[in-house]
Amino acid sequence: MRTPSLLGVGLVVVGLLAGGVGSVAAPPASASAAGRASWLLVADPAAHAVSIVDSATGRATGSLPGATLGAHAGVVQLGHGRIAFVDEGGPRLDVVDVSSSGIPRLASATPIPSTAGTWTRAGWISDDAGHRYVAVGSDLDGSTTQQVTLVDTRTGRASTASIRTSEVTLATTGERGTEEMETFLVGSPLRLVVSAGGHLDAYDAAAILRGDAHPAPVASTPLGAYPHGPIADARGTVVGSTLHDGVETVPLTRDGFGPATTRPYPERAQQSYRPRMAPDGATAVGAQAGATAGDPAVLTSSSMRGAGIASVALGAGTPTRAVVAPSYAAAVVTADGVDTLDLVARGADGLYDGAVTRVRLPGLGQATGTGSAARFLAASADGSELFLSRAGTGSVLEIDVRGTTVAVRGTIAVPSALADGGYLATVDQHQRPYDLSGR
Repeated sequence: MRTPSLLGVGLVVVGLLAGGVGSVAAPPASASAAGRASWLLVADPAAHAVSIVDSATGRATGSLPGATLGAHAGVVQLGHGRIAFVDEGGPRLDVVDVSSSGIPRLASATPIPSTAGTWTRAGWISDDAGHRYVAVGSDLDGSTTQQVTLVDTRTGRASTASIRTSEVTLATTGERGTEEMETFLVGSPLRLVVSAGGHLDAYDAAAILRGDAHPAPVASTPLGAYPHGPIADARGTVVGSTLHDGVETVPLTRDGFGPATTRPYPERAQQSYRPRMAPDGATAVGAQAGATAGDPAVLTSSSMRGAGIASVALGAGTPTRAVVAPSYAAAVVTADGVDTLDLVARGADGLYDGAVTRVRLPGLGQATGTGSAARFLAASADGSELFLSRAGTGSVLEIDVRGTTVAVRGTIAVPSALADGGYLATVDQHQRPYDLSGR
């Protein structure tokens, strides 16, 4: 259910800040005229709860009882209202169809075996450009033996392969250790590509699907330090990652990898850990915390098809993961219990380096205590709606965006507290997927 808008309680437009070329344009009229069926997924892993909500009314249309959505790996969009995520209670890969009336149906549930050690959680999940296959990578901390399960979502066939990674000197601590293994399903012929500790390794996906449980890499190429943000263009022709000190992308060739493009972060800031792909399928966007507590957060966008990269300063504080729409990217920055929404316009060259619209959001049911700063931000496919969860409040703030005008529509009450901020994603019946990684 929805609580009416509290627009009069604390919604303040802080300012429109000059940036690069561009502006926050209103969504195209055709977006609403097309009558898109858009749904909001609200998950509370701690409460083993996943619900689908009608964003137009704020009412729940269905749920997946007992599901424990793996928030680290996130949700991958398969198109036509179909999504996939890891249910850590299995563990298993759940493929869910959300109908035109917002009813979720579990299309398949594929068990994930523990072949490389005791399962802890899924690290990253990804799908191919045809949105048929899904890769589920393990996150066995400290181990150089990981595993990836490939699932054919059409046939239900699944195969698990053991993957060897390498110890490295960690950029974060200077000590020897292992990095998280990122996964990609890209290239032609289809390859499973993983980050394996200082290098990317490519495997023959068809061989794994045929049952090769201990495959050898068919190609390898160096990768920079501490990847924690897999990125792939929508065509599955370029992969990369946000690293400790910058962004690296590598094109795929039929035989392996082409030359890498590496660029440092333009502004002094912490690493971009959770980037997303923009709707153009060729631009990665992520939020970064400031280098120190007093420094502004940063929104950085980079091209998958060139060396372009740009950073824009946001407010000082802790940023959410970024969201990306056709005309803007956004993050909510929290400082001293106050949430500020920053919208950054898309520039003429496709990077998100334009004007910044900054709006202070109302404090609705603010919680205190452990985890109270946790927030999660999601956006509708056309960018006309934003959704913000606040830890411990059991509610999601609904925000309408029209050009540079931001209005709080109200709050959606959910049946659990969202103790750690929970997890949000939107599901659109008609939006063609453009991000090949779980977000």
